[in-house]
Parts: sequence; C-alpha cells; structure tokens
Amino acid sequence: MIIIKFFLALLSLVYLSSCNTEKKNYFPLGEERFWSYQIDVIPEIEAKKIYKKINSGLKKQKITNSTTNEEITVFPIQRENNSIYFYTKSNNGISRIGVQFSGNNDIIFEKNNRFVIKYPLKKGSSWNSMSKTYLTLRRYPYFDYKAITDFEISNQIISTNEVVRVPAGEFKNCIQIKGSGETNFIDREIGSIKIKILTNEWYAPNIGLIKSVRVEETDTDLFGTTKMVQVLDEYTF
Repeated sequence: MIIIKFFLALLSLVYLSSCNTEKKNYFPLGEERFWSYQIDVIPEIEAKKIYKKINSGLKKQKITNSTTNEEITVFPIQRENNSIYFYTKSNNGISRIGVQFSGNNDIIFEKNNRFVIKYPLKKGSSWNSMSKTYLTLRRYPYFDYKAITDFEISNQIISTNEVVRVPAGEFKNCIQIKGSGETNFIDREIGSIKIKILTNEWYAPNIGLIKSVRVEETDTDLFGTTKMVQVLDEYTF
C-alpha cells in the first residue's frame, strides 16, 4: 500500500509539473509588445555581418484566407522592414499562417500548418514544419546570390528547464527546441548543392524567443557554411 501511494504521489507531481509548463506562455502575442534582437551572421566565405531586428506586436484582428474563404483570428507581428507576420494560437500550439511583405497588400498564406511551438510542452515532443534556406549566399560586386529553397525541418523539445543569459538578462525555465533538415539547391554552374540545416532555439516564459542559433552547411567551397546567432537585447511589454 505504501509503495502504491508513493507512485501515485510521484505521478501527481509529474502531472502538476506538466500543467505548470503548459500554463506558461512561451510565445506571447498581442499589441504593446516589443522585442529587439542583435543578429550576427558568420559566413565561412563572406565577411561577418551584424545587424538589428525589431519585432512589434500588433492588435489582434480577423482576416480571410483568399484560398479557403475561412475567417481567421490572427495576432500580427511587424518587423523593422514593415513586413507583417500573422500567427494563430490553438490547443495544438502557435502557428505562423502567412506574411504580408512591405509594399504589398496581399497576404501570402502558408500551404501547410507551420508550427512555431507545438503542444504538449514536454521533453521529447516533436513536429515537422516547412521552412526556407536563407543564409547560404555569395556576394558579388552588383548583387547577392542566395541559395533559397524549401525544405522540411524536424523539431524536438529537448529541455524545459534551461537557464539562458543574453544581453537582455538571465532567463530561467526556458524551453529548448532543436531542429534539423536537409535539401538540395540547383546552381546553374556547378549543379546540385546539398544543404544541411541545424537550428537551436530558446524560449523564455512570458517573453518569447530569447536566443537562436542556425547553421546552413553546404557540400561545396563556393558557399561553405554559414552560422547565424540571434540574441534578445531589449524588450518592452
């Protein structure tokens, strides 16, 4: 009887811990939210580049998917270049459903559900989503030649209790999500180029993304390997 009670108590603790994790908001959405990131792009071939990215939360709104005629409640986030990314939240997680690029009134909707964070928020949870390569490039005198192609990335939550320090401060109880994928890009001169993509992201409760590391590795010296490190340096809620 004592052993049974012990195991029931242990199961209760695990359940309560899981519930507490679920209640935390790792991707806060809505107006009056501001995130500023410092981004270091470190190519193997080209010169290192450092720049800022600013995200601002906008008011919740309803939009209509022009393809399905479905009305959707979305939470927009505007970037420093005035592009707007549209997110939804449900019992399954947080998804990015479309983007409206600067100077264009049309919203480009995702063909498939693109989860940013998928529930349940526990170690071992995994999901696949579509993404694009965007780091692999060569700079020429009059233009940048980017290897942009679609690929499927496999994501997995590997920790729910990380402690992460970035310029904006130290954050506890962070979730860590690792992703991996690979694709091929066809270059007109050298043919097929294989690209391996590795991602590592940390989300803090009630703050959101605080750090990410992305690596795009090619099998050719023409592009080499490029690494991007993004860290939160300021936020306002």
